[in-house]
Amino acid sequence: MFIEKVIESKARNITVYPVHSNRASDLGNPCLRYHVLNRTRWTEKQPIDVGLQMVFDMGNEIERIVLKELAEAGITVIDQQHPFEWKQYQITGHVDGLILDLDDSSKAYPMDIKSSSPYVFDSINTVKDLTQGKYPYLRKYPTQLNLYLLMSNIERGLFIFKNKVSGAYKEIWMDLDYDLGEETLKRAEAINQHVAAGTLPDEIACGDERCPYSHICLPDRIGKDVELLDNDELAEMIDRLNQLKEASAEYNDINRRINKMVEGRDKTICGNYFISGKWIEKKSYTVNASRYWSKKIMPIETP
Repeated sequence: MFIEKVIESKARNITVYPVHSNRASDLGNPCLRYHVLNRTRWTEKQPIDVGLQMVFDMGNEIERIVLKELAEAGITVIDQQHPFEWKQYQITGHVDGLILDLDDSSKAYPMDIKSSSPYVFDSINTVKDLTQGKYPYLRKYPTQLNLYLLMSNIERGLFIFKNKVSGAYKEIWMDLDYDLGEETLKRAEAINQHVAAGTLPDEIACGDERCPYSHICLPDRIGKDVELLDNDELAEMIDRLNQLKEASAEYNDINRRINKMVEGRDKTICGNYFISGKWIEKKSYTVNASRYWSKKIMPIETP
């Protein structure tokens, strides 16, 4: 029953907070309707589940670890959780801290600390990897940091990522992006206009499959004459189908990356695996015959 007690405690701490401004951490979401609902009907927002609350709590703990390890390395971080407000666009937010330049302490860069799974950690190395990221939350990161850069009139900012499993670090620098800034401020202006007029955008461009306002938007999207099918088995199978779809996409992506790393290597040992491969000529009745690298991966037996 110990784990159940922890889960119950987490569930009690889940709270839906009022939203009176455009949050910098959210403005990367492209759905205008989401933002207006967030400002005007936040009391109807679906609370997150316990699993997601645990993810957020873990992220907060990792942030504290990162700040501690930076300090131990002699790196100075000031103005932790420094608040920002841009009244003209009704934007508010905070930055995890300002990290001082190692060679010139008069320079400080806005810094955002993020934790990630090993898969995401390996797949991101540039800002472009974030703006074109597979997951909606990744695409919101550059918008958030870019707003801090605009508001503080600083040309560069820094993401510090920490692998939640290995503890490894990765830093990604971001230059101030004026085009992204203009796009974000136009979104903020549109949100403010709808809030002031008491209107709701017609467009539905959801950027997050777990949108907390789906119970409001879905009836608008699918209409009212819908048959409600009470079938737990069907619902469970659809859930499983979506899980397998995500797993399949991840498998294909990782497999392609492995192929690039081992292509052209006949015999290789990496970790506890033996990898062999060879070129296969692809037979074709057209002129453009081709070939591909075929690999085989076998685990190495260890005593």
